[in-house]
Order: sequence, then C-alpha cells, then structure tokens
Amino acid sequence: MGNKPIKQRWTETKKRLNVRRPRSTQSTYYENTPVNSKPDDDGEYANLATGGTYEEIQHLRIRHELFVVALDIGTSSSGYAISVYDEYKRDPLQISTFSWRSRTDGFQHFKTLSAVLLNPKGELHSIGYDAEYHYINSLSEDERQEWFYFQHFKMRLYDQKISRNLVLHDVKGKPQKALKIFSSIIKGLKDDFTTRLKERISNFGADSVNEDIHWVITVPAIWDEKAKQFMRVAAQETGILNNKLSIALEPEAAALYCRYLPVERLTRSEDCDGKAKLKTFSPGAKYLIVDLGGGTVDITAHEILPNGALQEVMAAAGGNWGSLAINEEFVNFLENLTVPGIMEIIRRTHPDDFLSFMSAFENKKRVFSKDDERVILQVPQSIRDIMSEKLGKSPESHIEEINKTKEVKFQRDKMYIFNETFTHLLKGTIEKIILHVVAILESHHLHVDSIVLVGGFAESDLLKSTFRTSFPDTRIIVPEDPVLAVLKGAVLFGRNPQVLQARVCRYTYGICTTVDFDEKRFPPDKKIVLGQRVLAKDVFNIHIRANETVRVGQRGTPKKYFLNRDDQDQLDLEIFATKNSNPKFVTDEGVVSLGMLVIMVPKSQSQCNDKRHFLVSFLLDGTEMEVEAVDSGTNTTTAVKFDFIG
Repeated sequence: MGNKPIKQRWTETKKRLNVRRPRSTQSTYYENTPVNSKPDDDGEYANLATGGTYEEIQHLRIRHELFVVALDIGTSSSGYAISVYDEYKRDPLQISTFSWRSRTDGFQHFKTLSAVLLNPKGELHSIGYDAEYHYINSLSEDERQEWFYFQHFKMRLYDQKISRNLVLHDVKGKPQKALKIFSSIIKGLKDDFTTRLKERISNFGADSVNEDIHWVITVPAIWDEKAKQFMRVAAQETGILNNKLSIALEPEAAALYCRYLPVERLTRSEDCDGKAKLKTFSPGAKYLIVDLGGGTVDITAHEILPNGALQEVMAAAGGNWGSLAINEEFVNFLENLTVPGIMEIIRRTHPDDFLSFMSAFENKKRVFSKDDERVILQVPQSIRDIMSEKLGKSPESHIEEINKTKEVKFQRDKMYIFNETFTHLLKGTIEKIILHVVAILESHHLHVDSIVLVGGFAESDLLKSTFRTSFPDTRIIVPEDPVLAVLKGAVLFGRNPQVLQARVCRYTYGICTTVDFDEKRFPPDKKIVLGQRVLAKDVFNIHIRANETVRVGQRGTPKKYFLNRDDQDQLDLEIFATKNSNPKFVTDEGVVSLGMLVIMVPKSQSQCNDKRHFLVSFLLDGTEMEVEAVDSGTNTTTAVKFDFIG
C-alpha cells in the first residue's frame, strides 16, 4: 500500500470507510451521497444545475491540490469538510463531512462544539465535545481552578480592538491570549483530519500536508481586515502555510453551495396561493442570503451571471443578533423569574451544570415548533439547590406564589416552559433579524426572487414561519442541511475562488498623506510647513470607495507616494477605513486606522530618493486586501507587507 499513489490510496480508503466506520470519541466519518446528482445510464452522476454548466464555471481558476479542507469556526459550533480533486471534477458537490458525537447528550451532531480546553500549563488538551466532557466530568472543582475552558469566543473578534495581545477570559475568568485560543481550535480540527488521514495512508507525512492540502477558513462577511488577518495568523501558528490558506466569507460560501444545489435538495417553499413551488437559480436571478449563526447574522445579495458565476449586488450587512442572543434572553428570563444575578452565581460556582443546562436549551430552541405545547429541560440538582437557597423556598412554591404557572413549571428535576413563553424568548431576536432584512431591501431598492436561510438557527421552525409570513411574495428557501451550507460552500470556494466575480466594497480604504495646502479646500488646522512647502496634513487619499462594485482581479488606480530621504530603506504608509464613501481626512468621525503598510525600498542606481516614488494600488482579487507597489527607480514591483494586528 505504501508505494501506491496517494490518490489511489485515498480512493481505496473511502471504500473501506463506507463499510466500516471508525470508533472515535471525537468524530465519526461518513460519506454523503452526491447532493445535486442522480446516476445516469452509465452509472455516473449527471449535473442538474442550470444557468451555467460546471464546465463554464470551471473555466475560472481551479485549485488542483489533492485535498481542499474547509474549517468553519463558528460561535457555537465548528467543523470541517473535504473535497478530493478527482471527485470534484466529476461532481463539485462530492463533499465529505463528519459527524461528531457528544458524550454529554449522547447524540451525533453535524459539527462539534466551539470549545477549547487548555491544561494548567496553557497547552491544548482537547477541543469540541471532548473538551466539554473532560471539563465537566473528569476534572474536580479544584482542578477546574487550574485548567482553562473557553466557549463562545468567536464574537470577541467582532467590533473589538484586535491585536496580537488581545486577551480572552475563560468560564471562570482566567486570562489567555486570544491568538492561542483561536489557533487551538484550528489546530484541533486540523489535527483531527490529518491524524485520520495518516492512519489510513501511512506515508502521508508533513510534506504531503503542506503540498497536497489547501486550507480554507470561514469568517463573517461583516468582519474587517483586522479580524481576517488575525484568523490568518492564528492558522499560520498551527503550521498552515500562508500560500496554502484562503479566507472565505460565510454568506458567500453559503451562496455558492446553494447555487449548486438542485431543487431536490432545497426545502419546498410555498407561494401566496399555498402551492409548492420548486425552482432552481437561473441567470439573472437575484437572491438574498441570510446566514443565521450563533454570534452574528450575515446578509448579502447575489445575482447569477450568464456563465453561472455570481456577483454581489450589495455590500454585506448584518450584526450581532445571532441565536446566542436568545440564550441571553433565557438567562434574563430566569433571573426575572427567580433572583437577579442567580445565573451568574450558578455559572461561577457550578460551571459544569451551567454548561449542561445551557447546552440543553441550545438544542431545544433549534427544534422548537410553534405547535409544541411545551419545552422540557432537565434541571441539574445544583441549580435547584441554589434557587431554593436564594428564594427561601422551592422553585415550585415560588412559581405558584408569583402566579406564573401558565408560563413555566418546575417539577423535581424538570422545568416546563409553555409555548407562549418559549415563543416570546425567540421572538425578540427573530423580529430584529426580520426588521433588518426589510431595511436592507428598502434602502437598496432591492427586489429579490428568493431569500435563502442558512446556518444553525435556520433550522428553527418559528424563524422559518415568521420569514414566510413577513415576506409572502418572496420564496423562502432553506437547504436540507442549513447548518452545513457555509462549510460545504467554503470547500467549493477553496476549489474555485473566482466563482464570485464581483463584490461590493463594504468600506472606503485609503492612505494618510500630505498634499499642497489650498485654503479653499482645507481648514487652517490642517496646515503645516515643511521646509519651503506649505502642506495639508491628515488627508484621506482614497484607493477603494465604499459601495463601489469591483470585479475580482481588478486593480485600483495607482497613486504616487514619494520618499523623504536619500537613506530611506522603507516607506511606511498608514491605511485607514471608513463606511463613509467620501472621507476627506483620516481624523473624520468613523474613520479607523487598520495598520501600517511597509514598502521595502531597494537601492537604485538610476534615481535619487528625493525624486523617487512608488505607485501603490490596492488589489481586489479575493476576500482579503492585497497591495502592490511599483518602484519608479527600478520599474519593478517591490515587496509589500502590512500588519493590522500589531
């Protein structure tokens, strides 16, 4: 076996895996039936997609690595999926995913928990459900004081001052560097895949990992360049090479996945006449993608081009109204029902039971139906005891005294939340999402044929029915596996990053510079004198403008930046960003500094530095910012690096 080509050995491995599944405490491998395909007369899978054949789409740039592995790091859950090159050529949706067994609830899940457990030395012990189980069941209370358990940490990269020194606090308030926690979850997923592969392909070593795998990591579209670079650095700390890593935007990935899906794998939606309406995406169609994650809701809109590729028709929007907001609503509900601050006491004194209780609620809110009479939660004894102690009576007696028996009921180790009350817990967050979608459609004067719901919260029956009621004339589409839409789409993006051919810029990007002072254009406080020149400082030199549509591969207009000294060996330029499409100064309200752009200045024999300049242009060739600088002294492209996280 060791001398066979890797592709052949992988094919043989898959055949064995279809017969015998490995017994793993961390995750279990399974093969998906091709989700957009059916066998043709020759037993091959025929393409059912319309509006641009796979062949047309694949004339775009395709990555040829043997494996593309996508890592979806979510607020609540994380996982990975893989694409093998030969299988992709036959059917792009031949994507292998993994289920993960929770020893806490005994169920198999599409993803594992976004959790990291570090030992007292700060070394990675485990991730996901294994981390949760070990922390809750294997550690004593004294040991938990020494170990580090992190969960729901992804949201710290949203709207935060991000740096390499950003600190996170675990469930007991103990600090660790954020970079270590994010690199740990990436390492855990990466190691799970590579270990599994090496067990079956004996000589699949470090060289094969570096050469034969292209990695993709997903991020919310509403994250800025700092957060994207932070994730890239976290991945590099696990040994992933920079040129073997792509960053995929979550709603874009979901859109790619849904774009490939035929009607057979899209949940039926009903029109205003109540008739089932099945229609796949075709050229010219516009649709809204609403990615309903645990921490954030990402919203973007795409149009399908004649060749089957996609273009963005509005800048990504969204906010922190993910399903975890409902968890906070539930905590507030319990504290209003019993004693203010009681859940914090439980979290601090019995973190194991608190985590189990909230995990049970997390599962219930996803499967809750508007027709359910009630929801039943298992209440750990420690939580009952603390409630009884703080209330001075049993929870049952307290609920009767405050006349809340029609809302909730306690009975021994059970808590019953009745339909109207549980609906109210979900309704506030759902209404925020609906209102934001309405505002987006109205503010952009956007008419879409469909609204596609993806992400874990898209499984909620109440959310789906509210969308159908709120948008009666628009098809509401939910894939059969909405929780995996981003993950599978990220694999497709990794194979074919140019399927999305045009994006709408979310921010205006530019560089701080000085220009000749003009009293008609600039206020007096921006006036400075350098030698014989009178200049205006803090000028925002725009390179990319917000809400501008740019095609993938398009290079922005080059702009000149001059050197100041003959002995200068690097040119430092500060990059700024704002949502304002026409900023004048980097000191304007809403303008933020992203970091420094450093251009290396090689020695030139033909030009003195006082006349030497660099033509700097921003490249829009993917999901991350790229910059190119052409040296006037050598007329060559020179090395450029930028650091947004310090």
